[in-house]
Formats: sequence, structure tokens, C-alpha cells
Amino acid sequence: MKTTRKTNIMNRLTGVLFLLLFAHQAFCEASPAVPLVFTQEPIREPVQGDWIFRKMPIDGGRIVLLDSGGELTVLTPEFASAARPSVSFDAQFILFAGKRQAEEPWNIWQMRVDGSEKQQITRNMGDCWDPAYMARSAITAPEFTDKVHWITFASTAAGSYDAYGTEKASALYARSLEPIEGKGIVTWRTTFNLNSDFSPTMLSDGRVLFSSWQHYGDRHAPFGKIALLTINWSGTGLNVFYGNHEGARIQSMATEMPDRTLVFIESDGRTQDGSGNLARVSFRRPLHSRELLAEGAFRFPQPSVDGGLMVSYASDGKQYGLYHFDTEQRKVGEVIYDDPNWSDLDAQVATPRPEPMGRITIVVDSQETGDLHCLNVYDSDRPEAGMIQPGDVKWARLVEGLPPMEPPDEAGLFPSVRILGEAPVESDGSFYVRVPADIPLSIQLLDADRMALQSMRGWMWMRRGSRRGCVGCHENKELAPENRATEAIRKAAPHELLIPPEERQQVLFEKDVLPIIENRCQRCHTGSRAPRGFRLGDDVAYANLTARTKDGQSRYIVPGQARNSLVIQYLYGKKGKTMPPGRPLPEDEKQRFAAWIDLGAK
Repeated sequence: MKTTRKTNIMNRLTGVLFLLLFAHQAFCEASPAVPLVFTQEPIREPVQGDWIFRKMPIDGGRIVLLDSGGELTVLTPEFASAARPSVSFDAQFILFAGKRQAEEPWNIWQMRVDGSEKQQITRNMGDCWDPAYMARSAITAPEFTDKVHWITFASTAAGSYDAYGTEKASALYARSLEPIEGKGIVTWRTTFNLNSDFSPTMLSDGRVLFSSWQHYGDRHAPFGKIALLTINWSGTGLNVFYGNHEGARIQSMATEMPDRTLVFIESDGRTQDGSGNLARVSFRRPLHSRELLAEGAFRFPQPSVDGGLMVSYASDGKQYGLYHFDTEQRKVGEVIYDDPNWSDLDAQVATPRPEPMGRITIVVDSQETGDLHCLNVYDSDRPEAGMIQPGDVKWARLVEGLPPMEPPDEAGLFPSVRILGEAPVESDGSFYVRVPADIPLSIQLLDADRMALQSMRGWMWMRRGSRRGCVGCHENKELAPENRATEAIRKAAPHELLIPPEERQQVLFEKDVLPIIENRCQRCHTGSRAPRGFRLGDDVAYANLTARTKDGQSRYIVPGQARNSLVIQYLYGKKGKTMPPGRPLPEDEKQRFAAWIDLGAK
């Protein structure tokens, strides 16, 4: 009897131990070979919708360290929220986004890898997140001896809204971790996109790759696209890496792998946490090497210590664990760690790794302009550009995007802009301009009537004192430009487009177009006299001009395309007769009307 009772007790104890062992294995199937730092976020139900992508972390997360023995340590117990860790190259420190109190904005913090010596890096810069260590670099010419450590991060410090007014727009910033002699701690804004830039990662060649919301009046992609772009660490040398015209609507959370491929998440923008499919491209041919690795709810790919790939994966779409991913078999592999009470995200190995190559900056703080030289506007791989023949382009119009400081009333395809000026395009397709630095810029190519033949679908910028050359207008990125001195550069001096801000022209309907209609059009286009009911009275002129058919097609004007707008074709006599009949508009009024349409018909 006693033996049987002892046996039952032993069996029960064995069962309890088995359950405890099973529970431990559920958390950590195999202890990591090296320490891992990652985020644990509260589990939330997946939110589905149209373009609801969230850039910032959610509240309530924490940074943890999983040592090689499988023991988990919470590194940020005193924070209401912490997320997005970045391990330094010597594996001694961790950057992260944190909130000490729930009502505070996100700020960038640094701590030792064991969680000690926490130091706040940013203050009074709105919300700051997505930090990453950059290479040691110097900023003082000509010796460039003042090398210090730098970081990059996303921030809403500018206070402006995105084009749709949905939330504050974010830009990338660079900040020195140590004071520079005579300058102290230096903070530079490094991207000047009109919409949001975020999710930076440092590449081994010294560039910063990031996700950028590219959007400028493209009716085929009304919400734009989030593409992968690169800059030098100080914001110069902007270039498309992948996704501006290729792939899914959103490319984000990119990471460089040891085999010189880039792995990232691509999605259609309908998942709030940004999760999506796992894809990769090669550095050798990023625009022509995209591979789909796996479909599902993936986030935050990162290289493992052995050169493999780690991912955050949720089989149910809401609770994420850390897994190895087999890139050869293209499937999720063994679990690294999976706590059923948290989403485990963004794991990074806490071991030393080579520091990226440092780059000399060409930014000059004392200057306020930059020089842009285009070799040949006819050099393009876009099908629509093939319709433009050499000699068609006469002018390059430089346009400044105006960041909305309040949610815009007319949120949509076309942001508010003002004209910096127009520069002549030479017979070889070249132009050379000097423009204000550190503002969003876009370019329109104009014909002899100063109507847009082609408009840039994104935003660029010139950093202070920088000089930039572009080969063409979305030219083939795999071909080197012809080695020649252009007609524009032979003239030596750039065409200066340096009108003071208060004098830059913003073409608006009430100010610029309605007076023309009142003086020249309303005599025939009011009341019962209006042909086919096309009335242009003050109260209905804008609505009727911008009206659409039942199938959504523009009736009289096509915003962004004056040449394809029926009204402009009549004003220029390209429909067999000229309007107004017998009294054509003077050239400056026709050009003003066309510019209003080409800039979005605001």
C-alpha cells in the first residue's frame, strides 16, 4: 500500500517536472549560441484596413537579453515602453527607443548591454525611434580629423504632417554621440522627403539604407509607395535602391546579409504592424534580382552569428516568436525563443562585428545652397519617357514641396508646392542649377509652351554646400554615364534659382486662375448661355473644371497633366478652334493656367 502511494506521488512529480520542462522548451527550444537582444511587445489582435501602416512601436514593450544559457533578463524594467534595440559594433552598448512614462514621447536612449548606465540621447525632438549606430566620421574640412561616433534615427522633430494628414511625418537625423571641438554635440537632419522616412539600417559600405514614402500625384498609385533608398550618413548622395517602381506597396525592415544580399519585408499596406512576406535582392543587381523567400506574417529579419537568417514570425498573424529561417529551403526553421505571453521581435546578436566604412561628408554648415547638374534628361528607362523626343524639353522647372504644419484640407494626390524657377535645358539634354538646400525638391520637364512633359514622382533634396550630378530622369541604374562635358557645364556658372521664400510662386485657383476666368470666360460660360451647361461662375468654376465622369475620368482637366487636359487644348487651339473665340489669352495667362494644372490643380 505504501509502495503504491509512493509510486503515485513519484509519477505525479515526474509529470509536473515533464510539464515544466515542456513549458521551458516552448519558450526556448534551443539555447542561442550567443547572447541575443530583442523586444517583447504586448500581443495584439491584427488590424486590417487600407494603408494603415504604423511606423512607431506600440506602447508597453520591453528590451530583453537572452544569454547563451537560455536565461532571460529584462533590461528596461523602469520604462513604460521600450523597443527597437540596436547593438553597437563592439557589442558593449545598446541604443533603443524608450518612454519612461506612458504619456512621454518616444526618445532615443543608450545603455550598456547588461542594462546599466542608461543615458537619454534625444530631447524635445517629437517622437524618436528606429535608432542605429553609424560609422565614426568627421565633419570639419579640410583635415577631417575630428572623427566621432554617430547614430541615426527617425524623428517627427519637424512637426509637419504627411500628404494625407494622417500623422506627423518623420525624417532621418544624424547625431554625434561625442562633442566635436568648437561645435559640441551635432544634430543634423539628413532626409527632407515631404512624407515619411524611417527604418534606417547601416550598410557595410558606409551608406544608410531606409524606407521612404514616395508620393507625388501618381493616380495609378494614389497612396504612393514605400521604397528602399540610400544616402550617405550625412544625407548626401540620395539614390533609389529598390521598390520605387518595383515590387509591393511597402518595403521595410531591411537588413544586409553577409552574402551581400538585402532581406526585407514587403507588404500591401493593410497590416498595421507592417508584417508581410519575406523577400530579398542582391546588392549587385537590386532592381533585377528580387526573390520571394516566404509568404506570411514576418517582421524584422536579422543576420545570425553564423551568417544565417533570424526572423520574427507569427503563424496566427498576431503572436510573434523568434525563428531561424532556412533560405535554401525557403521555410521557417527551428524556434529560437517564443514566449506565448509576448510577441518576440527584432532579435540581434550581442557579439562584436566590423564597423562599416566611414565616409567624408561634403556638407558645409555655413552654406545655404546646393548645385545640381543633370547630364541628359532624355536618358530614362521609363516607358512614358520614351515618347519624349530629343529637343522636346526646353525647360526644367524646380518645385519646392511645402510640408503641411496642420492636417491639410486638400489631402490627396497633390501636395502644396511653390515654384523655385525654371532653368533652360540645353540641346544635349543637360541643365545645371543652384537651388536652396535642405528642402523637398521635385523636377518637371517642360516643352516650349512650358507645359509638363514629365514630372518627378518623388522628392529629392540638396544638402548645404553639396554638389550632385544625376545621369538622367530615372535612367538605367546599371549603366555608367557617358564621359563627356555637357553644354550646361561648359557655361561654368549654374542657373541660380534662389528666389527668397516669400517671393516663390504658389499657383492657386483663387489667386491665379479665377481672375482669368472672370475676365475672359464668364461672359459666355454663365447661366443659360453656357455651352453644354459648362458654367464657370465664381461659385461653380472650380467644381465644374475638376468634375469627373461616372467612371472617374477627368472631364476638362487632368491634375498634373496640362497637356492632356481638354481646357488647355482649347486654350492653345489644338481642338480646331481657340478659346475664348477670337480673343486668345496672352501667353503668360495660358502658361499660368497650365502651371496650375501641372502642379496639381489645387
